[in-house]
Amino acid sequence: MVQIWYMEPYPCGDPRLPHHLFPPKKITPNELTKRTGTLYFKVDTTDQISMSKRIALLKKGRKLTKEDIYTLNARTTPDFEDKIEELFEEIELSNEIALLIMEGSAYYDVEDGCEFRQNAPLFQG
Repeated sequence: MVQIWYMEPYPCGDPRLPHHLFPPKKITPNELTKRTGTLYFKVDTTDQISMSKRIALLKKGRKLTKEDIYTLNARTTPDFEDKIEELFEEIELSNEIALLIMEGSAYYDVEDGCEFRQNAPLFQG
């Protein structure tokens, strides 16, 4: 289940932590879409055939052509901490991207262009 909340205005410390307002102010995926245009899709990663079809349809429908696979593991990834820091550098995207978490979880920050930043944890599928 996806959870989306407003981030604290000046997050500091470990970027892998949630950094939500206290008390947390959560919003729904529909509210996130209305505010930012960010879309949320659920994909069943346990059924390879279903997953492949769903991804192919999403890629075709959204006109996505690139595909990358990242595997980050603290024990096996060289310069793991540097790679983690790279992922938390703020960037502006001109093209649409899609993210699928195959194993583990992550946070993804989205700005609404006004005053709020939302933090969307990404989980498997």
